[in-house]
Amino acid sequence: MQLIELVKINELLSILSGRLSATLNRHLNRKFKAAGLEITTEQWLVLVCLWNKDKLTQQAISEQTFKDKASITRLLDTLSRHDLIERHSEPSDRRINLIHLTEKGKKLEEQAMAIVKESFEQAITGITPQELLFSREIIIKLLNNII
Repeated sequence: MQLIELVKINELLSILSGRLSATLNRHLNRKFKAAGLEITTEQWLVLVCLWNKDKLTQQAISEQTFKDKASITRLLDTLSRHDLIERHSEPSDRRINLIHLTEKGKKLEEQAMAIVKESFEQAITGITPQELLFSREIIIKLLNNII
């Protein structure tokens, strides 16, 4: 019997193409809102890039989040309106903007990451470390097979 016959392809595609992602996004958005954080999961992804390394270009953020430039521009505009980031021109090339965290943006990290950690721990309840690592390997193989 072929592998594709063993797995209900519509079920697998539903899960892989967004069901898990959408459910996780809704869950985190509710948790962020309940905690009084005015961010979405998409904005959180941008902030994570900056928490890891401040003063990134818009292009670097786009590449790290796998989002197109227009989406990143909208996300940065919103984060700027909420006083979480600032744009500063690169001194050597004024066409390039470096994205900086504000103090408010820096202070958000601990609370947001605690929510994400708690949510991830809830999501992996009943999954062994071996199962989690195996799942990660499978997902990476699936991605590599189509890129």
